[in-house]
Amino acid sequence: MSSDFGFWKRSAGNPEEVFDNLAEGDTSDLIVSPDVLRFREELLTRWPDVEDVLEPSRFDLEEEPDDAGKYVLLTLSVRQLDYLPEILDMAKRNSLVGFSGVAGEPI
Repeated sequence: MSSDFGFWKRSAGNPEEVFDNLAEGDTSDLIVSPDVLRFREELLTRWPDVEDVLEPSRFDLEEEPDDAGKYVLLTLSVRQLDYLPEILDMAKRNSLVGFSGVAGEPI
């Protein structure tokens, strides 16, 4: 069992639509932001094990390098859900918004 969460800086659409679009690989509603890059780097530094559940993956970034600064999608396992309070704090510090696929509501 896992839980999906998406984070980004700004978007043209509402959070649920952006989240659904990201699941389909559509990043057209998002802008590149250094805050997203910083958030991604902090996640990987703090919890190296999230690399396997983080999108865009390294492979994805070979094709679309700008996506690293557009969004972060996490599919957290039950064990990794313990990270969530700190992840949400990190997102807030970086002024990111997002969506919880599990709760079906904006973060």
